[in-house]
Amino acid sequence: MFILLLIISVVFCVVCGVYDVMMTQKGLKAGVAVESNTWLIGDKPSAKALYLRDALLLLFCITPALFFAFVFHNVPLQYAGLVSPVVYGVKHILGGLAWRALL
Repeated sequence: MFILLLIISVVFCVVCGVYDVMMTQKGLKAGVAVESNTWLIGDKPSAKALYLRDALLLLFCITPALFFAFVFHNVPLQYAGLVSPVVYGVKHILGGLAWRALL
């Protein structure tokens, strides 16, 4: 059951990230604003740079859940670790909606 929930939470985060990147690219091309989260990518990043940074951060998000599942075998903490990719996906939704509001 844990693996299924992990896959669902990661897919949710990736789909939300794709929406955020699409809206970011539209906003950058329209020239309405620049990227506010400039860590590793600058203020006018390419879609590839955004996807790579988001993949790195998603890896950081799922690491605690995987660590608790396969190293400590702690069931409550492995399920609690699944909250992180979902919250990161919601952050992507909010970022995409902010870009959409600017367009």
